[in-house]
Amino acid sequence: MEKMWLVIGILLILGIVSIWQIGHMIGFSVKTQSAEEVFSFNSNTYLDNKTFIFAQYDLKQDDDFGEVFALNGSNFVRTKKINLSESDSFSVSITAKAEDSSNKNTLGLVSSHSQSDTTGFRILYRNFDEEDRIYIDLGDAKDYAEIEKGSCLNKWCSYTLTYNANNGKVKVYLNGGKIKEFKSNNKISVNKNINIGKTIDINNEYFIGDISEAELYKGILSDREIKALSNKT
Repeated sequence: MEKMWLVIGILLILGIVSIWQIGHMIGFSVKTQSAEEVFSFNSNTYLDNKTFIFAQYDLKQDDDFGEVFALNGSNFVRTKKINLSESDSFSVSITAKAEDSSNKNTLGLVSSHSQSDTTGFRILYRNFDEEDRIYIDLGDAKDYAEIEKGSCLNKWCSYTLTYNANNGKVKVYLNGGKIKEFKSNNKISVNKNINIGKTIDINNEYFIGDISEAELYKGILSDREIKALSNKT
């Protein structure tokens, strides 16, 4: 009798563990992104007047992405006001092909309408003679990551930034791989418009090249999710 109850107990434990594992696997496989999408700008959504305010731009056909946006160094796209408070973590991702090889300081990828010690962000691509750099301004931190010369010039690349509002940790990814990690202050809000293909207005750093998609999320995308986004490139 005791052996029978022992066997039943073991079977119950194994059953509970199996159910937990299956549930975990199912949850992992069907789980959507852990961050909430605030906006996604691409050829399917660009006519959403509730989200975007449009400047001049051109649409063109690309072999990899179909319809993309061609920016000539004076045009850009702007969202309406975004409301992320200082307690909100966020993630930004943009897929772009920089084509300007001469004007090294005007390849603004995406940014808040303004950026200071307490508000906004800025992501900028610069190509120098010996290496290329991705610059990030976020809160009281200004940093950059060096990348191989020409690795994203005239080539599609995926740029992603995550910001943790709890500890100020900033992570920067290129094509799904982390290339930089640093600390900023943790009292940063994003409560202005977002510029796509141009950095903050005060600098007027416009983008020359093509953009296929730009996304902003409330929350922190995981490494797995960032890799999945980059796989579009």
